[in-house]
Amino acid sequence: MQIENIDYGFVQTVENGIVERVSCKYNDFCVVHFYDRPPKKLSVILNSYHSQYGIPVSNDGRKLFIGYWEKRLDDFKKGLQAYDIESGSMIWRVNEEKIRSIFVYSDYLVTVSASNSILKINIDSGEVLGQIKSTTIEIAYDLGFPYVAVDTISGKLSIIDVENMLVVKAYSKKTVNPSNCLSCVIQDVIRKDNMLTVIGFEDYPQMNYSSSDQKDFNRIIDTSFGA
Repeated sequence: MQIENIDYGFVQTVENGIVERVSCKYNDFCVVHFYDRPPKKLSVILNSYHSQYGIPVSNDGRKLFIGYWEKRLDDFKKGLQAYDIESGSMIWRVNEEKIRSIFVYSDYLVTVSASNSILKINIDSGEVLGQIKSTTIEIAYDLGFPYVAVDTISGKLSIIDVENMLVVKAYSKKTVNPSNCLSCVIQDVIRKDNMLTVIGFEDYPQMNYSSSDQKDFNRIIDTSFGA
């Protein structure tokens, strides 16, 4: 997925085999571009805050999902909306806090909300199927079905099995941040060949405020993940 800022919105490359890309203008409309037919214009509720998290499309190319960050309608606050691409109508909405990441699977979505929770939502009805709450969840990383990494639950980088909505692994601060840096920022988590790698940057090792040594890291924290 790639998002490119333009003057009045953004263009997102989807490339799921049916939908090529989605171009949006804030608080106005989205245009869905297909590989094999003319584009479709949808009137949607959208604002600039969600552009960084993307506008995903269902695997079958029939639904489009938008997280909304501001109250616009009297009966709709912050949350998640699903639109039917063919008719342009809203199918369902979930009145939840500001929605950050949205991960799309065959039968459900998994979202991260600003209320520090992970939600599992039925893709057809919008029914909330499961929830994991923590006061420190902010960012999630797709590790390939059925795993999502989140920062953090009970102070640990945690791996969630989204099929069962269970935390299956958790990595201590010492594992992720072995130099005990004052600043340790994770930018990505990657799973490949049963290995889990965290990528980011760190500064002020051993919590020493007077010793700045900012550097990038690419750290394997698990060599037997999924084995």
